[in-house]
Amino acid sequence: MSEAVKNPNEGDWIDTVQGLLVAFVVAMVFRGFVLEGFVIPTGSMAPTLKGQHVRMRGENTGYAYDADAGPLFESGAAPTSRAPLFDPMLTRQFPTGDAEVGQLRAQSVGGDRVLTLKYIPYLFPPRRWDVPVFKNPPDPVGDSQNYIKRLVGLSNESLVLADGDVFTGAFDAKPDALRVQRKPEMVQRAVWQPVWRSDFEPADLKRMEQAMKRAWPGPALKPAADRSKWTWGDRRDWSFDQATATRLEFDSKAWQLSDWNAYNAWRRTPEFPISDVRMTGTFEPKDTRRFEVRMELVTRGVQIMAGVRHGEVFASVVPVGEGKAAPLAVASAMLDGMPTTLSLDVWHVDQAVWLFVNGARVINMPYELAAGGNSPAQRLEAAGVDMARYEQDPVANKPKPAESLAWVFDGSAFTARNLRIDRDLYYQPGMLLPGNQVVSNGPIVVGRAFACDPQNPARIAEDQFLLLGDNSPASRDGRFWGRPHPILKDEIGFDAPFVVPGELLVGKAWCVYFPATYPLGAGLNMKDPGARAPAIVPNFGSLRFIR
Repeated sequence: MSEAVKNPNEGDWIDTVQGLLVAFVVAMVFRGFVLEGFVIPTGSMAPTLKGQHVRMRGENTGYAYDADAGPLFESGAAPTSRAPLFDPMLTRQFPTGDAEVGQLRAQSVGGDRVLTLKYIPYLFPPRRWDVPVFKNPPDPVGDSQNYIKRLVGLSNESLVLADGDVFTGAFDAKPDALRVQRKPEMVQRAVWQPVWRSDFEPADLKRMEQAMKRAWPGPALKPAADRSKWTWGDRRDWSFDQATATRLEFDSKAWQLSDWNAYNAWRRTPEFPISDVRMTGTFEPKDTRRFEVRMELVTRGVQIMAGVRHGEVFASVVPVGEGKAAPLAVASAMLDGMPTTLSLDVWHVDQAVWLFVNGARVINMPYELAAGGNSPAQRLEAAGVDMARYEQDPVANKPKPAESLAWVFDGSAFTARNLRIDRDLYYQPGMLLPGNQVVSNGPIVVGRAFACDPQNPARIAEDQFLLLGDNSPASRDGRFWGRPHPILKDEIGFDAPFVVPGELLVGKAWCVYFPATYPLGAGLNMKDPGARAPAIVPNFGSLRFIR
């Protein structure tokens, strides 16, 4: 008996419909339980994640950065009014030009698009330093229901934000028992923010100074002495022709070591002096056997040093003041042969010193300010904060700036290049304001912002989490929310202010899968600021995993 042969065209439409239905069901299940996409609307996580922004480029250096477009629209300024333009690698104090607000509005592009990997209880739980998408407790069903922040506080712990860092302890811990939390290397590398780069020098100094209406103060690092023995030129090479001791010091009068963020160029935000910095550089000594190079930072009552000396790597943290004090921490090791070129990457962050030589980590040295460990209050006191005044207003009573930051050299003539300075995230303290809370949710909470009182730690209960924005001065986050929406008490029995219940956590932001697009056309020539060129050209160079 012969086998029947099916007409290949017969029933195609039925198979197609069935295939589409299966694909739709699989996609919905996948979206509901595995991955989901979101668009970043604001800059509270910048520069980790960007909302609507304008891509800027300094015309004097070519340095590219992104600036928050929100203030351009929120200000209500006329399209023909002018906004200042800055080049962060030259100066952050004085504009180097200006542009029409309407033109800048026309150039703005949308926020990053991210894929979120859903949290799965017991298999994929939330972890500290994740960047989760979650439902906003004060407005879980409104237009602003989806938020994205960094998870800094876990369930069943006490937490205080002090001098920009996160201190935690057990849920019932006393304030003196809290200790600093340190970020993993992978996360830390992702959150460094640029302060200065030696590769960006003014292309036309005279023109730039005319635009600034003042003399340029020069680069952030300058020779402390013996300037005649230093040479540097268009190649961005810095050379010293002697085998004597010398220094390149950070110019704190012309520059600031603060948590300023270029993304907030058009937004007025408070600035706080910082101590968590990263210095990198490449050095070519003439005599590798005698050469010494180290980063030296004096801040928060200690002197931090880390570098290479005669083939040995070393690091130390020593109290400063009258008399000789025992080091708080020391570390050293021998290099396996002295390379002819040294690329140093030195971190002082979260009360730890890291040293990388030619890409390899050679030192990771945590330290405490006291023998038994230091509390948030001790850290603030070491930073020069008047604790009595801090109790009244933590925003007005800021830490003292770092006393000095420098590269120190000895033993050989050398050439330095690729000098860079970065700074860490800094979680600012604050005061609770009615404008940051939803009045209809209940009585306004007053006083210091959540987790900003070193003598009264925030208590985070079971299945609750604290989430903060990387762009701390421009982030409406768990420090300020106040009371949650009443619907949460009715539906899940949750009414704790400032924190996020586990049921509202959607998942961890995994990657930027479709970065903000470029406008089709110049955009700057548009006379109508309300109109924009179609933004359809993806910026594939910004595809990235989220740390």
